[in-house]
Amino acid sequence: MKKVSVIIPCYNGGKTLDRAVNSIVNQSYREFELIVVNDGSNDEGTLEVLKGLPDLVQVINQENKGLSAARNTGLNSAHGHYVLTLDSDDYLSPTFLEKTVGIIEKQHGLAYVFSHINMFGEKQGILARKYNYFVQLFNNQLPYCLLMQKELWEKVGGYDEEMKLGYEDWEFNIRLGKNGYFGIELQEPLFNYYVSSSGMMKSTSDKHYISILRSIRKKHNDIYTINGLYSIWKEWKKKPMPYPVVIYLLMYVATEILPGNLYNYLYKKLEFMKQSERLSA
Repeated sequence: MKKVSVIIPCYNGGKTLDRAVNSIVNQSYREFELIVVNDGSNDEGTLEVLKGLPDLVQVINQENKGLSAARNTGLNSAHGHYVLTLDSDDYLSPTFLEKTVGIIEKQHGLAYVFSHINMFGEKQGILARKYNYFVQLFNNQLPYCLLMQKELWEKVGGYDEEMKLGYEDWEFNIRLGKNGYFGIELQEPLFNYYVSSSGMMKSTSDKHYISILRSIRKKHNDIYTINGLYSIWKEWKKKPMPYPVVIYLLMYVATEILPGNLYNYLYKKLEFMKQSERLSA
């Protein structure tokens, strides 16, 4: 059995950290190591929880550097053949590692495996996560929680530590595809994702969506061209897309010409179209 290294960054996440840790401790797949990266937590409750973690958990303490840096710190210390990141307010169902490792071991050339998402908290339901690299260039389809070979994280350069406003996993996933690394979904909702209006996604990342998207496009301007996008679309056009291709063309143009606040407003109005990804509520 090949070892899986699970990395849990934690910044003042003591209220939910035990749940995340226990979801790994109770995995049916037993060949794992668990690394918690304390990213400069200053909350007394969180510090007490960190002190009381089981002995099998390796805790790395660092000054606050942000989510990308915390993930990279943990991944740099990982000894597993496979790696996976898990935020401290989310958790895995008991068979997640067993089933994702089983899939990636059987399919030669597969870069990573992800599962459908069970949302809980302020929004509940199950989201199907499928993958189309063309769509990925416009909207992050993947959960951040991917099981992959550690060497792939190394080859593409880890998470961009300059991305402080979020969507660092989106940019990382684009780099995976850019380097020819693609994945497949496990068609079960074994990743449990906490939805909160005070979470980083809603409170920060979505408010800066257009600026983040523009910075991603600038970083990867070799593929965000008409010719580049057309080439990728031809390769992936037979895979399912949530929106008609004309929507992506309009998004491409809008990113160039619309004021940021107007683009963000229109993007939110498209939220209803994403409901096609939901399996059940």
